[in-house]
Amino acid sequence: MAKKNAATESKAVAKSTKKQIKVPAKSALKYQGHEFRCLPKTVAQMFIYINGVPEKRALVDDMGFGGLSYLPNEYLNQRLLKQIYDRYDVHDNTIYFDAAAVKITTDKIGHALGLSSRGTPYDTKVARNELSEEDKEVHDYFKGFTTVALQDLIKATPVDTEENKKLWMRAFILFVQKVFLLPNSTTKICAAALPTLFDLENTRNRNWAHHVHNFILQELKKAKRKESAAIHGCCYVLMIIYFHETQFGENSRDPTA
Repeated sequence: MAKKNAATESKAVAKSTKKQIKVPAKSALKYQGHEFRCLPKTVAQMFIYINGVPEKRALVDDMGFGGLSYLPNEYLNQRLLKQIYDRYDVHDNTIYFDAAAVKITTDKIGHALGLSSRGTPYDTKVARNELSEEDKEVHDYFKGFTTVALQDLIKATPVDTEENKKLWMRAFILFVQKVFLLPNSTTKICAAALPTLFDLENTRNRNWAHHVHNFILQELKKAKRKESAAIHGCCYVLMIIYFHETQFGENSRDPTA
């Protein structure tokens, strides 16, 4: 039920948030295309396929990613995200809008995306020479994959054997990170995503919210420091948290006021 409530909020976010935030004209922002790399629409379209294959949908739920099936099948408003990004203070993890101050935390990210915010976080700086021979093979096999290659693998791989199940699970884990949880500008998978492939039995119990939060915070710091045109990380979740807090949380306002 919690995941469904979060999904309902996600679908309503664009309309409701636009009422609170005045999105300036295209020329005022000097908008230059796809600044934000987070693509919920791509994940939503993949779920259209996965929902038609019960065995694969069951694997997604077992891994703890079932909440992502409620992502909206639409592109995000880039200029709206730009407004949120401009008001995000990376020093105190807070979005400042007029009188509202929305703190971003790992728990809030987990709730918004339906991901675990408990358990052991992933070590995103695992050295290849410290891996087992089996994990080295997995690492080397997937490190050069692109988004398109992962999509093809997800659709083409059956889950009829234990080996195929593991291959499919790893492809899906990398896919959702590449296009949504840990998106970046490169065509290949970022290094921070690869350590998530080695311990499939504990995928559900890992602290995925921390994984997402740590990545986006580091990427936002880089973007603000370098004034980069490309904004990496799951900026979508910032929009969902802001919407929820201002509508239902401590920052909510009386609509009759």
